[in-house]
Amino acid sequence: MKGLWILLALGVAAGGVWAEEKANEEKKGEPAGLSAEDNVKVGRGMAFEAFAAEQQEAWRAAKDLYTAALEKAPEIPWIRLRRGFCLIKLKDAEAARLDFEKAISQGISKDRNDASNDLQSLITLRSKAGPLAEFRDPKAAIALAVRLVDLERTTDNVLLEAACLAESDQYLRAQELLVARLREVEGMEEKARLKEAVETFRRQSKFGPALEGLELEKDGKFLEALDRYTLVLDQAPDTAWVLVRRAHCLAKTGDPAGAKADLRRAMRLMPETATDRVMLAWAKATCPYLEYRDGAGAVSLAKRALQDEPLIQTYGILASGYAEMGDFRRAQETVMLALSKGPNPEEKKTLEQKLEQFRDKKKGRDEWSPKGETIDPA
Repeated sequence: MKGLWILLALGVAAGGVWAEEKANEEKKGEPAGLSAEDNVKVGRGMAFEAFAAEQQEAWRAAKDLYTAALEKAPEIPWIRLRRGFCLIKLKDAEAARLDFEKAISQGISKDRNDASNDLQSLITLRSKAGPLAEFRDPKAAIALAVRLVDLERTTDNVLLEAACLAESDQYLRAQELLVARLREVEGMEEKARLKEAVETFRRQSKFGPALEGLELEKDGKFLEALDRYTLVLDQAPDTAWVLVRRAHCLAKTGDPAGAKADLRRAMRLMPETATDRVMLAWAKATCPYLEYRDGAGAVSLAKRALQDEPLIQTYGILASGYAEMGDFRRAQETVMLALSKGPNPEEKKTLEQKLEQFRDKKKGRDEWSPKGETIDPA
């Protein structure tokens, strides 16, 4: 999947700050003896005019305006980045490269609005569709998007983070972000945009039915979810994370033989994505079948997944891996670390349950059991 395809498909502009700031910025002349602060304001105003020209594909005019803006506010990275994008359009890759390198070295602005624009422009540079291959870094794009959402949790920014995750095949995490945001917003227009994003995401991804399956599982509709996973596995039989999810559904619907067969297949595969690593780690740490439990393997996979993105749920899986190894002290410490990172109410409740469980030196198995039953690990 090339480019930030969710945003492109929906026509979402990753630049709400741009328009808002332009409206708030008064046009000023250039009286003599401007203070440093006023110079920055003038430069910023020029840059917003340049951005407007850029949207009209007036690349040379935009480049000239950005150049004038940088004379007034050379310390604002997004202005330099935007000029670099214009230089690419004008086929001056060498000059663009210098702008990109300088902007990266400057870091992120302290001003909140400038910081938001810095991050948005850096994400464009770092994405798989970035203008110069040497600056493309999907992992860095995800980290920047996470930082952007932390700075300002808007629907546009959440959509941007989901798109970055999709570029790195983190389909599960991308959908979770969109669905979580859908639960947060109240406006009908915003809800409609997010629902459209989820549907577009599923429609364009070969894992669309599996993503539907994840939501069905949350509603306890395991047979329906199982059918969705089977649709995907008919086309992509070596997809580790989908095999794990189907195994879970088979266990929940009373088919341990089928669950074991899927786990056997999944664990023979080399995990290719962060989603594969997270799901395999979860299975190794929590599945009820002795022959497929592997605490050390779960810890190794979870640690690698945390390098991709430090998610609360992954810390929980890492803790379960330590518990499976019998290291309940580390399991408790890992849960406490996750609790210190500001989990949402649902995550907090799950972590507190794990903490109590690990204090009692118990390992989790129940979430794989059919309702009202307990699976015998033997």
